Amino acid sequence: MDKFKNTDFHISVISDIIFEPYFPSLIKSYFGETVKIYPIPYGEQNNTECQQQLENSSVIVVWLNLETSYSNTWNALHSQAATEHEIVEIVFSMCNRLYTELLAYTNARILWFLFEDYFVKSPIISGYQYNPLVDKVNICLSDALKNNVSFINLKQLIADVGIANAYDPKDKYRWDAPYSKELVENAVKEIHKQYLIEKGITKKCLVLDCDNVLWGGILSEDGIENIKLGGGRFGRPYQDFQRVVLSLYYHGVILAISSKNDLPDVLTMFREHSEMVLKEEHIACFQVNWESKPDNIKRIAETLNIGLDSMVFVDDSPVEIEAVKFMLPEITTILYERDLIYEQLFCFNLKNNVSITDVEKRNETYRTNQSRESLKLQYESYNEYIDALDVRIDIHKALPIEFSRMSELTQRTNKCTNGKRYTVAEIKNRSNADRIKIYSLSAFDRFSDLGLVGALEIEGNTLTMFSLSCRALGREIEKSMLAFIKTKHKIINIEFKSTNKNDDLKIMLMREFTTANIVGGW
Repeated sequence: MDKFKNTDFHISVISDIIFEPYFPSLIKSYFGETVKIYPIPYGEQNNTECQQQLENSSVIVVWLNLETSYSNTWNALHSQAATEHEIVEIVFSMCNRLYTELLAYTNARILWFLFEDYFVKSPIISGYQYNPLVDKVNICLSDALKNNVSFINLKQLIADVGIANAYDPKDKYRWDAPYSKELVENAVKEIHKQYLIEKGITKKCLVLDCDNVLWGGILSEDGIENIKLGGGRFGRPYQDFQRVVLSLYYHGVILAISSKNDLPDVLTMFREHSEMVLKEEHIACFQVNWESKPDNIKRIAETLNIGLDSMVFVDDSPVEIEAVKFMLPEITTILYERDLIYEQLFCFNLKNNVSITDVEKRNETYRTNQSRESLKLQYESYNEYIDALDVRIDIHKALPIEFSRMSELTQRTNKCTNGKRYTVAEIKNRSNADRIKIYSLSAFDRFSDLGLVGALEIEGNTLTMFSLSCRALGREIEKSMLAFIKTKHKIINIEFKSTNKNDDLKIMLMREFTTANIVGGW
């Protein structure tokens, strides 16, 4: 569980209900003991003290309760005192007014809980017919309040714990605290997850075993014709798991295979088996042989140029899991069990707006690395290899359409970076400042288009951001970035924060900008 030791980390909670006594202790258990929590009763957000709290907030949580805010909702609808459209407009206007006020006070990320209607007791009378009112309100909110807002599906959280377990009638009437500790804990867990998603704190790579994980049966013993996959009840769980894995791929997770099998047999499964959801092009690296899993996983990490701590390994064998735990303790290990596997994938914190084009370019780069290695063997000189690789780059003023990828790059790169992390909103805000110049870098070589792999930012005479994707290393691109900076800007200061993996870049920056001061601790 990631802790935030920054004493300046503040969370403001705007609500018309009470979350005591559970909320503060739960927030501290996820975010760390130093986090500061500001409860702001809805309606008081405009007073001076609350405005100051909002201005200092790292995250703002908005959790309004329809029963409290507009208690006569359903009777107004049943009595025809108000139409559904009028009620939706009233609730939406209330929320939009609050949203507009918040934007005037802060640039902090807003986590907004959507409304729920499970508290309604009228189904006792009229049965459980569907009423779309709350869903229409939520759709209006999610369509309109887009700038700097992440919406949390409260109805889904209630469904996860069960309606009977979500409410606390005693505390509702005693303290105006309608929700149970179990639901509040689920909500805090989701707040934490959404913050990690926004900051790009997530695992990068999923390493998968094959037999009895991606399909049922032992490929080398049973043969392809007897593998259980799809169709009937025995093969369907494996196909369902493959669909979830494919969804991880489309959200930016690198997929790799570590399996004790013969490679031709595994490739035949991926290429020819009609029930395979995952295909060869989705896999960045295959390590299929009869060697140990820890050794193969280390080779995967070296091939992909990523840290072991960013990897997750799934296997159905407790022996293999324990071996990886012992030999490679940095790796998150998951024992594959059909009914528990999905909950354990909660360690991935993924954005929905990942560019599929960028994902495919990245995977193509990994898949063509073998061709690059073969090319390298043809030359005795590294410089000759670089010339033969024919690397071409394009550095230009960053475009708004590139901000999302650049944010992802700053958040996920740990080696060739000055340590600066930016959200999309932060890049957008900084791009409008006259003293700040932000550049993006795209590259391609003779084997593939690498896509957008670099980002730079100079504020005045200070280098504030330097980030190059690990998959672009080994092509002298970082030297081209430094040369570009030196021709465009006179650098006096360099902001730098250690990631424990970026010492080589610090040395390079100090060598290239000998008179510049290294400053850190932002």
